[in-house]
Amino acid sequence: MPSIEDFIEALSIGDIYWFVNPQINSLDPHPHICLGIYDDECVFMLCGTSQFETKRRHFELTGLPYETLVRIQSNHTNTIVKDTFVDCNDIQNHDVGDLYYNKTLRKRGMVSDAELLQIRYGIQISELLEEGTKKQILRAFPELD
Repeated sequence: MPSIEDFIEALSIGDIYWFVNPQINSLDPHPHICLGIYDDECVFMLCGTSQFETKRRHFELTGLPYETLVRIQSNHTNTIVKDTFVDCNDIQNHDVGDLYYNKTLRKRGMVSDAELLQIRYGIQISELLEEGTKKQILRAFPELD
């Protein structure tokens, strides 16, 4: 098993990790997109779902802009078997130690540059995220334009 320092070093923006997330109501592993690690203590992530209709209804009822719902298409570089959707209004904060010691986090691929650009834009225009959180995340994003 790698050291926690090696584990932290390996976390990369745009990588997709699968794990059971205690922050959602499911015992099944879900894909999560890494948005960066901060102070070697927390990892910002977006949790993906293949339940598009549920997300679409939520966005319709709340009036959230659809540009903040990003589709991650299944392909050979991300190992996602069904198209998955991430809500840029719902960024989760995960403790590095919890992820490391739980030993269930598995890297399964990465999003495309185009998808990462859409995620960045979704975060920028989100009205639900705190400005400080947005700045902290976007500051670490790679320049892809």
